[in-house]
Amino acid sequence: MNQKSECQPVTGTLNPKYGQKAGLRITNLCKTFGKKKVLKNLNFEVPKGGITGFLGPNGAGKSTTIKIIAGLVAPTSGTVEIEGVLMNGNSTAVFQKLGIMFEAPTFYNYLSARQNYELLTRLQKNTEVDVDHILKIVGLSGSADVKVGEFSQGMRQRLGIGQALLVQPEFLILDEPTNALDPLGRKEIKNLILHLAQNEKMTIFVSSHLLSEIEQVCTHAVIINEGKILAAASIDELREHGVQTLEDYFLELIEKENQC
Repeated sequence: MNQKSECQPVTGTLNPKYGQKAGLRITNLCKTFGKKKVLKNLNFEVPKGGITGFLGPNGAGKSTTIKIIAGLVAPTSGTVEIEGVLMNGNSTAVFQKLGIMFEAPTFYNYLSARQNYELLTRLQKNTEVDVDHILKIVGLSGSADVKVGEFSQGMRQRLGIGQALLVQPEFLILDEPTNALDPLGRKEIKNLILHLAQNEKMTIFVSSHLLSEIEQVCTHAVIINEGKILAAASIDELREHGVQTLEDYFLELIEKENQC
């Protein structure tokens, strides 16, 4: 990789344009389990309207961060804001704008894709969503009445993304959406992410340990390792600093961290 100088963390302008709210703002976020510090003072923003990759190896703290955003895990300290609203136990209106697909989503295998979605909409008391439209968006219209137990892993991942879309979110979080997929399955998921951002006008925050895969679709990147942010910037800013690939850049940052 050719960089203008020795590898330095890039902290760029992930901030939104003046007067525009950030889709997501993380401030001084820390999480400790027992004596183990899992998240160490995270600070970053996700601008509205783009695709931000939350990138790092397994165990870096990505899933813990997402669980805190989702309200499933309480932070030790720090805050989370979505659309300018502070997330807490009373943030019902904000959660209605938030769609989340966790890694390895589960479904009733004996029900069809459509039946799974219809069951979820009843549980959510969501009478406005068009299930057939969601199935079309994720490319499963032709398999809508097939039992999920017969789905490939790639189809299940697309079904999981569709599940997150049932709440008709403005902000979409995807946790390892290409994990365990073959090249064709990864391509389908990347195309779907691009479609959701460009055509459905969603802000997307996607976590992955497959840096080279997500780099192909994201407009911004937040790189995390061992609970610390190593870099946060737009892809254009990283390119201006001479970064050619996120994977090579990440490895150089890790090497530098180990030398300190």
